[in-house]
Amino acid sequence: MKKYELVADKIKDYITEKQLHHGDKLPTITDLMKKYQVGKSTILQAITLLTQRGIVYKVQGSGVFVRPTGQDGYMSLTDNAGFAHVLKKPTTEVIEFSEKKAPKPISEHLHSNEECYFIKRLRKQDGKPFVLEESYYRKSIIPFMSKEIAEGSIFDYIREGLKKEIRFSDKYMRVRKLTADEAKYLELKEGDPCLEVYDTFYLANRTAFDSSKLIYHYQNAKFYDQSSDDII
Repeated sequence: MKKYELVADKIKDYITEKQLHHGDKLPTITDLMKKYQVGKSTILQAITLLTQRGIVYKVQGSGVFVRPTGQDGYMSLTDNAGFAHVLKKPTTEVIEFSEKKAPKPISEHLHSNEECYFIKRLRKQDGKPFVLEESYYRKSIIPFMSKEIAEGSIFDYIREGLKKEIRFSDKYMRVRKLTADEAKYLELKEGDPCLEVYDTFYLANRTAFDSSKLIYHYQNAKFYDQSSDDII
């Protein structure tokens, strides 16, 4: 991660630790520079990132203020940090770990027909099924993967273990009915509704390295979204 991204995470943690609410003012740029021992440009980049994420907003001549955070039990639909960082005490069951080529439309999203690591996982929150996830990681970009890694945070492994910078994602969503196999894992009935999300992640060089199909439990998964602080 770049220095300003680390500082942005620290400011976000500060907001949480201090239990700041909507409208509360952050310390001044000068105070933030002293607090995190970085230059002005790093703080400004961190603030810009936080405004893009919908965490703070700027008022010219007055400072930087906290925006409303998501309600308890809701997660950001556009957060790319990974479930381990946005859910409280999530658990992961690796249903399948293998190596194979991705089917369409996954291969089209990855812009590759190469062999991938395939990981099928069931994520739970407070013991309740939250999402069924099928992910394909390109082996040419992620040279090593294991079931043990898949049981934890894969994105932490990619960032910290492989030293790769994850930058952005593309999401395609639709509502449909569950198949019998999906319903079994999510503890629902075949034909129950679900939110299906195709999520493709890219590195800093704009290379797609992971494309996943996520099937969300229609009762246990709740989302919110906040736009960036832009002039409309």
